[in-house]
Amino acid sequence: MRLAWPLTGRSGEMASIETALSASGASGVLVCGPTGVGKSRLVREALAGAAGHGWQTRWTAGTSSAQAIPLGAFTAWAPSGVGDTVALLRGVLDALTAPSPPAPVVIGIDDIDLFDDLSVFVVHQVVQQRLAKVLITVRAGDAIPTAIQEIFKAGDFDRLDLAPMSAEDTAAVVARALDGRVDPVTARQLWELTRGNVFYLQHIVEQSVADGGLVLEGGCWRWSGGPAVPPGLSDLIESRIGALPEQVGDVVDVLSVGEPLDLSVLARITDMAAVEEAESRGLVTLEPAGGAIEVRVAHPLYGQVRQRRAPRSRLRRLRGLVAAELAALTDSDDVRMVVRRATLELDSDRQADPGLLIRAAHGAVWLGDLQLADRIAAAAERAGAGLEPKLVRGHALSWLGHGEDADAVLAGVDTAGLSDRDRARLAFLRASNMLWDLADPARAKEIVDGVGPVAAPDARIYIDAFLTVYWFAMDRPAEALRTAENLALRDIPVVGAELAWALAHIAADAGRASDAVAVAETGYEVAARSLDAPHMIFNIADAHVSALLFAGRVSEARDVADRMQRQAASLPGVAPLLGAAVAGRAALGAGDLLNACRLLEQAVEGLSGPHPLGWGYRYRIPYATALAIRGLTAEAVDALAPLADVQRGFRSLEYERSIARAWISAGQGAVSEALSCLQATAVSCREAGRFAEEVMVLQTATQFGDRTAGPRLAELASVVEGPRVGLAGRLAAAVHTDDAAQLASLADEFERTGDRVGAIDAAAHAARAYRRRDRKGSALVCSTRAHALADACGGVRTVALRQGSENVPLTERETEIAMLVGEDLSNRGIAERLTLSPRTVESHIYRAMAKTGTTSREELAALFPRRDGGPAPRRRA
Repeated sequence: MRLAWPLTGRSGEMASIETALSASGASGVLVCGPTGVGKSRLVREALAGAAGHGWQTRWTAGTSSAQAIPLGAFTAWAPSGVGDTVALLRGVLDALTAPSPPAPVVIGIDDIDLFDDLSVFVVHQVVQQRLAKVLITVRAGDAIPTAIQEIFKAGDFDRLDLAPMSAEDTAAVVARALDGRVDPVTARQLWELTRGNVFYLQHIVEQSVADGGLVLEGGCWRWSGGPAVPPGLSDLIESRIGALPEQVGDVVDVLSVGEPLDLSVLARITDMAAVEEAESRGLVTLEPAGGAIEVRVAHPLYGQVRQRRAPRSRLRRLRGLVAAELAALTDSDDVRMVVRRATLELDSDRQADPGLLIRAAHGAVWLGDLQLADRIAAAAERAGAGLEPKLVRGHALSWLGHGEDADAVLAGVDTAGLSDRDRARLAFLRASNMLWDLADPARAKEIVDGVGPVAAPDARIYIDAFLTVYWFAMDRPAEALRTAENLALRDIPVVGAELAWALAHIAADAGRASDAVAVAETGYEVAARSLDAPHMIFNIADAHVSALLFAGRVSEARDVADRMQRQAASLPGVAPLLGAAVAGRAALGAGDLLNACRLLEQAVEGLSGPHPLGWGYRYRIPYATALAIRGLTAEAVDALAPLADVQRGFRSLEYERSIARAWISAGQGAVSEALSCLQATAVSCREAGRFAEEVMVLQTATQFGDRTAGPRLAELASVVEGPRVGLAGRLAAAVHTDDAAQLASLADEFERTGDRVGAIDAAAHAARAYRRRDRKGSALVCSTRAHALADACGGVRTVALRQGSENVPLTERETEIAMLVGEDLSNRGIAERLTLSPRTVESHIYRAMAKTGTTSREELAALFPRRDGGPAPRRRA
């Protein structure tokens, strides 16, 4: 299957070539890079661009078959019937560089190292006589013949080193080639397999689509099994590797099963001279690593191709040799080394050690490789290692989103003869899976209650820990805190991290930011020390970021999120998506809407498949909020739509859903509907003791124009930590009194704290207040500032900004109805939305048109323009 592959991620390189072509003194550009990175494609695209600007373009490429033919690269331009060499060369030069009609010429020369001597001479003359500009590709790492070096000495060349594509560019080019979204995990696997080599990428994607390995599911391309190397590409790579001496083949094969290896370890298994030859052939790379030298296969596909061709018995033997060498190292008990040793032993000719397998299974969980953890734990189970591998398997499968499989493993444990502690651990893991992954809170509690009385303190903590998490999930924080009174996070391996997440969220929601931060920091330590899945760290970070955003410590929240995103980048599976999700929430809180939409959309796309009721559900809500704040209300409605069909019996996320719905309603013009929603949610938050959430709700309502929140915010100032509650209270007071100067000052303060959407709305309210006092200059200053900040945030489009843009002489109800007219609602539709009679709506529209001098519904709606244009995200399927 042939796809159309766009040139993506090379805009900087294209600009460099264009600059060189336009510079009068430049001879051209030397494009260097490894095979397959897109040198030829880049030069062809540059030639096409030059042709569009009136240049005459030429293209030729060196080949091994034409290298023995004099002037083989320029046969198409050689005059016929000429036997004299000088005349022949002159004819070629004229045909190349003297077009009719006259025009500047640029020649694209691919693989010049494969040119014959006369063809090289032609290029030298073109450069030396400045007859044309040339764009030349050279394969990086190859020795450049002396005659070709003379060409570069004869002219003034810019050098462009073309690196393989980044992971982000790889994902973008695959998405454009497939004309659809690509699952982020799939995109990352493609990059890890190809390392940004465009040639390899095209072959693998096209063959995988044709074979059904890559499938379109729910509007997103993802692996149906796993990435595979097409036979044709394998043959091509094998031909490039070439026939290897046996000892050199040993070097590549050992690395293919056990890379990276310390050079000293590799030299003990193979032969040092063979390692040197493998390096000189470009098959392996040597890089400094700490105080040693680390050796890897030069490209991941080289190892895969060698493994496909090698006998299985040979690979098993080599894995055993590597495992034995690693076991003899001084750091053989390091977690990462333990996992490597166990992984090698699983498929080697050595007898696996059950103790090693159990330690490795725990280590694989800690490293985030949950599929590997399940595989190692299953091997330990077969080796008769007892209860522990079953617990690890259940834990790993649950985090992978395979809740049914996890429950089958854990439910199948024979509890007869287990200690109270082991029964409690088993119950915690099974109930936690039942609660979060299988979304059955009632059954989860039954499992824990069924353990019966346990007196031993080291067993009781597991029961109390689960009940704390359970009450948190049921949105009953008071019961959760009572249950957790005697629990110490540091004393509960694995379980302590989940407990920290729950307690950090409870403290954050209540407005106790310092407590939430302290619990989160302890939770990170527990998760790292107890070999828990790193995914829990991102849950804790989500609570940590919430606490800081609620408090108004926005820059600190972004610092935490940035740290988590960097940590996630090196982990397998969905961890990078969780890092993006946490960073997206922090960006949303800071008003960085473009990045918020990008990061949250990426997270939602990748997490909704394996975790539709968990992370996919949870991060879809802030994604919709970010879209709505940008005025993309239709996209926001689409983003929330899948939640309508989902029954989720834990963590209602009422506050965040209310915020999202309110921004959508306000963006559509139904401001009174938005305010009713927020006011009801504020009451719920107050009754549940979620006072920081109440502050956020009341601030949002004030930004929408509510004038009643001031007294309650004043009360909350003594309850909720951080600068936000004070700022929100002053905003509410200023909106209530229409204090323009105070609103303008608050815009500065909101911006300093990092809440730029709050700053926009404060400035917009100030503009309206000044305009009502006929202070047009001050109004213009505030309005201009609000719009400039809105643009800087990625096209924010709030109700205050829309209402404050023009001096429209309408009441708030008339404004609201006019905005709903702009949403293409009929009078009856507006009446139903606002709980009014159609006649009342007609009257408001009539008065609004009379006040504004408009003569149609369209003209009236145009006074409050919706967001249009701009880089709107794709609609979700």
